[in-house]
Amino acid sequence: MKTFFTLLFSSIFSLSLLAYDGSRLSISSPGTSTEMKIEIDGRKFSMKNNSITVSYLAEGRHSIKIYRDKKRGGFGKREDVVYQSNIFLKRGFHLDITVNRFGKVMTDERRIDVDDEWYLDEDEYYDNDNGGWNGGRGNVMTGREMETVKEQLRKEWFENNRITSTKVIIDKSNFTTQQVKELMLLFTFESNRLEVAKYAYRKTVDKHNYIQLNDALTFNSSKEDLARFIRESR
Repeated sequence: MKTFFTLLFSSIFSLSLLAYDGSRLSISSPGTSTEMKIEIDGRKFSMKNNSITVSYLAEGRHSIKIYRDKKRGGFGKREDVVYQSNIFLKRGFHLDITVNRFGKVMTDERRIDVDDEWYLDEDEYYDNDNGGWNGGRGNVMTGREMETVKEQLRKEWFENNRITSTKVIIDKSNFTTQQVKELMLLFTFESNRLEVAKYAYRKTVDKHNYIQLNDALTFNSSKEDLARFIRESR
């Protein structure tokens, strides 16, 4: 077991070159000093130097809104929507959205290659006016690290050992609700899934989405147990 832990965390932080099957999204607006803002699925994200990269979004459709502040003669500011659409993130692909200085939007997509240096760009996280994920809890596991963790956990034959390993991993990082769900689905027994959900709650950055974990639970009694735990933990 000690050897397993050593190999597990070594693989997480050394970024070993495993086949990547997650999704990745980049949004940028080079060559403009105007501050750009974005929303993904209704959630506000911060952009450093008008650029953001996220890799923990689930495969599938997501709503994207890019807007900027525009001065309005003597009456403060208003927000101009530059781009608004629903996008589809494909597993194993990187979607890039670029807004030029004239407001023209260009998109590009290609399969992720872990050998490309741009792949190592750091993720940004949910800001919510400085009260969200960046509020002192920015150590969210990246999509690449998450895939490595899942691969290692699948190698644990016994669920009791897998539970122990999962808790060690949870202690070392923060997670999104979607990532917690992915961890839960690594277990067959309902009691273990529920245990993971409860243990990860304190390390989850978007607790308002925790109701989504009901999809990973089968019995109403388990869902009620989790709901009661959440109420008591607030």
